[in-house]
Amino acid sequence: MFRGRRIFAIMLVLLMLVLAGCSGQNSDGTQGTSAATPESDPNVVATVNDDVVDAATFNIYFAMYERAYKQYYGDDILDQEFEGVKFGDVLREDILNMLVQDALIRQYVLSTGYTIEQTLFDEKYQELQDLLADDEETKAIYDEIGVDEAFLKTQVEGSILMDQFSTLINEDIDADTETLDDLYANYEVQVRARHILVDDEATALELKDRIEAGEDFAVLAAEYSTDTGSASAGGDLDYFDRGVMVQEFEDAAFSLPIGQISDPIKTDYGYHLIEVEDIKTVNSMIADGEDDAVVEQYKDQIKTNL
Repeated sequence: MFRGRRIFAIMLVLLMLVLAGCSGQNSDGTQGTSAATPESDPNVVATVNDDVVDAATFNIYFAMYERAYKQYYGDDILDQEFEGVKFGDVLREDILNMLVQDALIRQYVLSTGYTIEQTLFDEKYQELQDLLADDEETKAIYDEIGVDEAFLKTQVEGSILMDQFSTLINEDIDADTETLDDLYANYEVQVRARHILVDDEATALELKDRIEAGEDFAVLAAEYSTDTGSASAGGDLDYFDRGVMVQEFEDAAFSLPIGQISDPIKTDYGYHLIEVEDIKTVNSMIADGEDDAVVEQYKDQIKTNL
């Protein structure tokens, strides 16, 4: 029952995480830039400056994703429509965009004069070989869809270049102290809010009028809110980070000034009235004596967003 899940996980780890790589390779399968090929060439699906995204690489990625999606969603998944477009076409576009982006990243890193040390390449490639040697089923799948040594070497090269790209970008971010200082001071990383959840907009508007006329938000939340988890606490949701609430709720909560009552916010759960009671930034956390490890976590989150 779990064997397929295990294979799927390994496949995605290899091709989406460990091997988030770039297109283009030399004859030995290590680093280099492919020569441009006329756009009419059936072996080329895109040209990126002087690099090409070759059809063979594209087809391997497509076969990998196709196999995984069919395994979990059925053989007809690629024919199903997503916003009026067949999922197979969406998948093809996503893969192509990924490979074009990889090529641009590759070009950028190599333009800085960076070169991959052979010892580093050999180490990473051996790690991959050892991983595959321990799983014959995954190796068989790779053989079936045409994953050969040259492809694997190209992906290993790509993962190294991606690591270097991340290093370069992080250096740029760390050097931009003005932007970071502004974000540490003003970017809301947490809010504390309370809400009232009701089934219809008319009720939400009526309750907002009553609150603005002087009635207590917490009392009305306890009486009217259908969110049983917070109603007894006057609608209090305590502090929460970005990415915790549904998007519509988050967008409203992280844009409201303290003390202002939102207009009714529609989500799949109903209509919400939101009142933000406090906002935390990195600097306010530091001023409040927050643990250094927690502060660094939010700093890293801000850098990741950048």
